[in-house]
Amino acid sequence: MNNQNFDSLIDRYLKGQLSEQEVEQVEEWLDTLEDKDAFNRLSSQELTEAKKAMYGRLTARINRRSFSYLKIAASVLVIFITGYLFRASLLNTIAPHRNIAIAGTTGGIRKQILSDGSIVWLKGNSKLIFPVTFGNGNRTVTLEGEALFEVTKDAAHPFMIYCGTLTTKVLGTSFNIRNNGRETAVSVLTGKISLTTGQSKEILLSANENAIYSEPQAIITKAKGTATHELTKGTEYDMAFNDAGMRDVIHRIEQKFDVDIQLKDSAIANNLITADMTDQSLQKTMEMISQALNLEVQIKGQNILLQPKN
Repeated sequence: MNNQNFDSLIDRYLKGQLSEQEVEQVEEWLDTLEDKDAFNRLSSQELTEAKKAMYGRLTARINRRSFSYLKIAASVLVIFITGYLFRASLLNTIAPHRNIAIAGTTGGIRKQILSDGSIVWLKGNSKLIFPVTFGNGNRTVTLEGEALFEVTKDAAHPFMIYCGTLTTKVLGTSFNIRNNGRETAVSVLTGKISLTTGQSKEILLSANENAIYSEPQAIITKAKGTATHELTKGTEYDMAFNDAGMRDVIHRIEQKFDVDIQLKDSAIANNLITADMTDQSLQKTMEMISQALNLEVQIKGQNILLQPKN
């Protein structure tokens, strides 16, 4: 991959030095990189045709002006072939604070793991807007509709959710937010959050507490909430195990955090474990397993290796 030529194009894009047509093409391309689901749904034949089509568009539009741009097109094709994980890494490099918008589907739940490790379970026809990578300040997202949040603990960087005119601030906890345009219902499963608007007094909610915010009246009131099992239904939130086989535990962790866990010793899979890893980060989850079974854990990106301690 010719990084120098590609970096030059991206640098000009970030500095506003590309033509309007070039900017449109680059941003369309970035949008295609973000759609993991669409990429994964392609058949082998469709994938081959998509590669050819992308190469043709790039050579015909952006790269028609010079031979160096042709090299960039070849580089882009290499990037496309490598798959989603490399594409995600590329987006972090190109535009680390660029906002992404994802939408759910009617009757379904869509999981999104944010750059800090927080997990959002987007419910139904809802929409979440978030940056590719959080900056050094607050971790800020915008929600339209309903979602269950598992926020990674980070006291130095509060997590802010904007939902209509209601702002939810957390340091690390799990909770559900549901907005229907008229009111917003917030239910806290663990930890503590604060709710504020431009016109109402701040309200603090702890675990098992709930509140309703009325948009027209701009009033927040504590209320009776929905049962936890209803809020977490259809998600992988519950990670409590009682004498569970490690093979099942590993599968559940892989499913929740989108990781691949390998065992240096196959005998590890024969162990039983009792632990409640609900609302724990990937790092904390693996630490709990390490302590329970006296294992060494190596985490490298999305790949995890478990082996007995010497």
